[in-house]
Amino acid sequence: MRYVWGMVFLCWGQEPLSLTDTFTIDPRKRLRPYELTRKKEGWILVGYPAVGYDPLRSIGAAVALTLAYNGRKSDPLFAFQPYRYYFFAQVGFYLRESRYARAFIDMPWLGNRPYRLTLRFSWREETQGQFWGIGEPFLGSYLATPLKEYEKKLLTPFLQPSGQWGTRVAHHYFHTTQLQGWLVGERIACRGLLRLLGGARWTTERATSLQGKSYTLTTSDGQKVSATQGPTLLDSAAQAYIPSPRGVAYALGRWQHRLFAGGALVWDSRDFELNPNAGFLLEAGHESQLPTFSAHKSYVALRQYHTLYQSPSEKIQLTGAAHVLFSAVYGQSVFFTEFYTYSRWSEGRTINLLSGPSTVRAFRENRFVVPFTLLVQYELRSRVAEVRILRQHFIGGPVVFVDWASGRDKLAFPSVRRSITGVGLGARVLWNMATVLRADIAYGREGWQMHISTGHAF
Repeated sequence: MRYVWGMVFLCWGQEPLSLTDTFTIDPRKRLRPYELTRKKEGWILVGYPAVGYDPLRSIGAAVALTLAYNGRKSDPLFAFQPYRYYFFAQVGFYLRESRYARAFIDMPWLGNRPYRLTLRFSWREETQGQFWGIGEPFLGSYLATPLKEYEKKLLTPFLQPSGQWGTRVAHHYFHTTQLQGWLVGERIACRGLLRLLGGARWTTERATSLQGKSYTLTTSDGQKVSATQGPTLLDSAAQAYIPSPRGVAYALGRWQHRLFAGGALVWDSRDFELNPNAGFLLEAGHESQLPTFSAHKSYVALRQYHTLYQSPSEKIQLTGAAHVLFSAVYGQSVFFTEFYTYSRWSEGRTINLLSGPSTVRAFRENRFVVPFTLLVQYELRSRVAEVRILRQHFIGGPVVFVDWASGRDKLAFPSVRRSITGVGLGARVLWNMATVLRADIAYGREGWQMHISTGHAF
């Protein structure tokens, strides 16, 4: 530990304050010739309609805008950074009562100095919030049938003793409205390899039970009826009818305002931040809720990338990517949705833990939730095709992946018995050297899940 901190202070002491002070960046951070020759100078503006798919929210549509400034080739950072300024905005919806908006601004090397500023904003409102229980007992319980068959059975209404039709169709759902903002400042050192981040995450959220909501459903004999949702699993947890780990707070129907302060220490030797070919990222982060310090989130993550094969022309390439994450969510009073995610400070965003589109992709988003999580992932990424259409540049290929995760209610060794595994196939497309398009289909104990999104899983 003394050696690590000694290196940190040594880097800070020797770091020039500007690129004009004969600043040199570690050669490991340099883009490879293949990417560098295809990187465009100046501003790149792309506005486009987007179609996506989520196994929970069905088909979606959106309008997105991307604006990036890459600088000039004479810029000392042109060969080392994917961009100098980046702005992204998107507004969209899914067919199953889900709406969202988000915006992202990233400015590395502000004023040619070793500082970075990242801002992110997101809003979503939907009735697709998931609750399947929190804790080890639920992690060890698989459904007896595939998830789709299980939910199909819940669609059948039943007669209640009162003579009214009832349903359990929303037994694992809740209504959620959430606004979230990030402000992250960063100091860069050690020739671009060391990153010290700090900032704030603000969340305003309300989670509401769907008990009492009416649904038009079809009975077993084909009759259409109006059925009322009874108490949901979230209602049972809020009333302590089912167990929850110590410190979980529910407060359903009330607005929750949470401010977290935190940061991370990152060692980043990746050659191309958006689509790495080699290098690794080691990150340790923590955040605490202010002013009460009633909730805390900590994590340690390692992402490793290695080029396994590259053709002489560099047009065909096979890259291995590995990800190991340990995350802990704890405190005297932690709102239950905080157990769903960890805060990846190196990117200024929250990522679903244990199961979801970026973790164990074979299981539904937040299907399993525990306070302490261990996640292991591996991908084989390929680059086999390059296409130019209407002045747009696309590079991509198929991907094979495996995901594994385990969790505990307290800090302890991971349990193989209480773990989940998924395998799958996918595709990655790098658009204009600035945006990664992703499509994955994964299989696990409860069936298939398909995800279409942007950005690598890790």
